[in-house]
Amino acid sequence: TECGLTPRSSRPAPAGAAWPLRAIVVIVPPRPVGPCLLGRLSSNVRRHIQHRLVRSLKPTVAIAQIPMFWELSENVRAIKQALALAKQAGASYCAFSELAVTGFHRRIVDWAKPEVSGPAVLEVQQAAAGVGIAAIFGAPTYTGSARLNSHLFVASDGSLVGTVSKIGLTNPEATFFQPGSDRPVVNLEGVRCTAVICREVEDEAEVLGQLAGTGVEVIFWPGQMRPDPAKPITDPPEHVAQAQALARKTGAYVLQTNWPNALNRPEESENTGHSVCIGPEGELLFRLPKQGFGIAVFELGEKTFRWLASDA
Repeated sequence: TECGLTPRSSRPAPAGAAWPLRAIVVIVPPRPVGPCLLGRLSSNVRRHIQHRLVRSLKPTVAIAQIPMFWELSENVRAIKQALALAKQAGASYCAFSELAVTGFHRRIVDWAKPEVSGPAVLEVQQAAAGVGIAAIFGAPTYTGSARLNSHLFVASDGSLVGTVSKIGLTNPEATFFQPGSDRPVVNLEGVRCTAVICREVEDEAEVLGQLAGTGVEVIFWPGQMRPDPAKPITDPPEHVAQAQALARKTGAYVLQTNWPNALNRPEESENTGHSVCIGPEGELLFRLPKQGFGIAVFELGEKTFRWLASDA
């Protein structure tokens, strides 16, 4: 074997006994193995180790399925309340939806300005640091004259450790935002994370290419997704099945933070919320309440969650 493993105790083992090892032992075959088999073996072993490491950490995560407001100040207030509640419930991470700071609605034109949204983002960072929780949330970012629809990864000390900007914009979004250029994977409090924003879950080939070889462990999926009313009803809906395929092919958890209400077209609120948690084999672990306002707190990998309901 080529493992470099040592027992957890330095005491010599009794004759004929073996110390228990919590490790995966890879046997190196004495003969060359075909490249296809070796590639599959390496990939499977890497993925298995990756999953065991994340599960061993057992991070407690909160999904904030909180209501959207027209006013930027109201959205920031709701985010700060959710951060405090999530920390109180024992979470180390709290995830929010696409453009959580401004809201995902037509008043984005008022709020997506550096002098307006910048201080709001800083306020959220300070709130995360104040309670000691990592925050993952959407907000506009700016590069020169370009305005981007971004998802921010903030550590529990309030520092910004990474940003993922939406590449696959819708046609209306492309009139206001510039597309992102890459999909970085960031180390957030020991977990390798990225984001696939809203309809980007449909861009499987592009996303898989961007994430190949990155060792991503958790994919946050913020947005405002609902079943296509023009298509037959399926269970799970098509967009959830697409997210399951993404989880399975990357070997990562996919955690959705879906807005639970719509403001531009309130009639589209009927099938909002219902955020999903998907395991690394593509299994649907659970779904949050449809149109439900609240926070779900759970240990990553578990099939149950605590639901802390909140008022609109």
